[in-house]
Amino acid sequence: MSNRIDAELVGIFGRWTLASAQCTRLEDLKVDPERIRQAAQAVMDERGHPERQKALIDEMDEPTAVALCIWLRDPAKSAELVKLAGARQRARG
Repeated sequence: MSNRIDAELVGIFGRWTLASAQCTRLEDLKVDPERIRQAAQAVMDERGHPERQKALIDEMDEPTAVALCIWLRDPAKSAELVKLAGARQRARG
């Protein structure tokens, strides 16, 4: 992972949450994937405003913040969130 990204994440999540995100698997967290998606959108909407991002994150419970941090560190993890949600591919045709 990029040191620059981790430095930005420490700034908005704090060291404890980032450290938790580095050693926690998404499937070990009891979180609502839809809530994480909404939180990610809210944080991304505040891009360029780290103080607002931090305020949003400070309002989250710790498991949601850790899951969001995991997702932001590695967007490929979003596939795991889809699995956790039990999402199914939409029917076509």
